[in-house]
Amino acid sequence: PAAAPPPAPPPVRRCRRGRPRAMGEESTVLLARICSATPGEQRTKDLAALNELIRKGEIRDETFNAELYEGFFLLLSSAFAWRAKDVQEDVCAAERAFVGATRVPEFQPTAVAHLVEDHLLRALYSRMDGTSTQEEWPTLRDLFAWFYGHFPAKRGQLRALIGRTLRSASSFANKSAPIAPLLEMLTPVIQGFREPLTGVHKSFLFDVLMPLHRSNEWLQWDRQSPFIGMYHKELVRCVLAFLEKQPSLAPKCIESLCTFFPQSRQSNTPKEVLLIYEISQFLRYVNESSFPEIRPALLRHMVRLLGSHNSQPVQSVMQLWKDDHILGLFRGSSKDIIPAILPALLRGGEPHWNVTVNRMTTLVLEKLEASNAELFREVAEDLWGPGRQVPAYITARAEAEAAAAATAGDGVGAPRPPGDGKPANVSSLKFCLGGWKPPGAAGGG
Repeated sequence: PAAAPPPAPPPVRRCRRGRPRAMGEESTVLLARICSATPGEQRTKDLAALNELIRKGEIRDETFNAELYEGFFLLLSSAFAWRAKDVQEDVCAAERAFVGATRVPEFQPTAVAHLVEDHLLRALYSRMDGTSTQEEWPTLRDLFAWFYGHFPAKRGQLRALIGRTLRSASSFANKSAPIAPLLEMLTPVIQGFREPLTGVHKSFLFDVLMPLHRSNEWLQWDRQSPFIGMYHKELVRCVLAFLEKQPSLAPKCIESLCTFFPQSRQSNTPKEVLLIYEISQFLRYVNESSFPEIRPALLRHMVRLLGSHNSQPVQSVMQLWKDDHILGLFRGSSKDIIPAILPALLRGGEPHWNVTVNRMTTLVLEKLEASNAELFREVAEDLWGPGRQVPAYITARAEAEAAAAATAGDGVGAPRPPGDGKPANVSSLKFCLGGWKPPGAAGGG
């Protein structure tokens, strides 16, 4: 038989710059020089050069051997120890270089498993104490995600470290803690939980995530930005990932949310709007059989917010009637919803100062009447029937007519009141002041 052909020679890896150089030489030299250098301009230039090699893909021309892997891990560990305020840009550059290197196809996580030690993860956690800048947060998120995704043996320790940061944030409003990036990283982690959820998973939801709604602090008071607004979007996504796994947890989540509404003395309207929006998302996972469990607490806050003079919480509550699923829940509980909500919507017959609120009120009233017309008429009759409260607009009309008649009876040609006998604008400042006049106005002095 003919002899087998000789094996083909391995492909020659050519340098992307078109010039020969030793495999692994440039990056390894840069890494060694950066880790041994003192803070200064040269270290910053070396970090920039290393990131440029990674960005252009030239690092792929080098051999990923033990020396190169150890150099990158030493770089990351060294960067975590750079605490001076004036070198934080170098820290970000070192972290970007490590993350960029891990995304190169030649980088093999299995080859560095022995380098992922506990002290390195604790050093990564130390960047969560408020020393990191917001520019560094996305890189920290990517580092946590990479370690969590490629090293299953370390996942328990990583979850414990993240949980420690989030628990601290629920009791102390640290504006420098990267809560949003951590929650963003946790969303795919939660989506990967096995079903059915275990007690540990549920404990993480109710003991770690839900208490993050507790803070009533302000991020920027003059701009009415609540602290919870820094991470609320990511927090909602995490909780919704749990509800996708087990929808029966929704009623308990809503009950928990109802305990975190700010008290009247802790005026925080933006937070109230955020919580109402979150409740609207959770209600989509509630069925008619479990809705009665949360109805009393939910109604209490809805009625309170509908009576607000601020239009934002009022509109956010009335937005609930725009969702077909929520509308079905309210229709099934109309015997409890209508008697509680109708008085709050009618406001004693006095319209809200905001035109949009008045228009939305009309639409909600129509939907309430359609859900149970007979009960709607009974409640309205009980409010404004014979011997009951007189609507404010009727009172204003009667007062205007009486004033017009009195003026006409004087026969002195005094001008008629504004509106020519028409109903007064009960939302105007003049109507609210009634017959009050500033001191000295009667005497002309």
